[in-house]
Amino acid sequence: MFDDLRRKDPELYKRNGILPMLKRNAAVKTAPQRWQDNAADGFFDVVFTFEEKVFDMVIEDLNTRDHVLMKTVLIVNLEVKDNHEEAAIGARLTFDLCQEIERAESWEDTIDDIVIAFEKHQRRKLLYSISFY
Repeated sequence: MFDDLRRKDPELYKRNGILPMLKRNAAVKTAPQRWQDNAADGFFDVVFTFEEKVFDMVIEDLNTRDHVLMKTVLIVNLEVKDNHEEAAIGARLTFDLCQEIERAESWEDTIDDIVIAFEKHQRRKLLYSISFY
C-alpha cells in the first residue's frame, strides 16, 4: 500500500499523513495482525487494545474459548486515534499504566483503584474487563 500511494501522489499522501503512518506501521509489524491468530502463541496477563471494537472482539474471543488454564487476564482499552502524535501519546500512557499494574501486589484486587487514579490523572477514560483463558 505504501509503495502504491507513493507512486500515485507522494506529496498528497505525505501532507495528509498517510505515508508517514504507513511507514510507522511497517516498522512495527510486517502485516495486519489478528488477535485470534496470535493469542495462542503464549501466556499473557494483560492485553491492551486501542479501539473499542477490538476490545469487544478480544473479550468475545476469550469468552468463547475453552477455559483450560483458568488464568485471569486483564483486557484494557485506551482509545487512540491512528496518527503519529496520538500513537506516541498512547504508547507513553500505556507504558505508565503497565508500570502501575506491575507495581501492584495483586492487580486483581486493586485494578479499580489503578484505573480511577489513571483516569483522574490523565483525563482519559479506560474500558477494562477481567476474563479467563
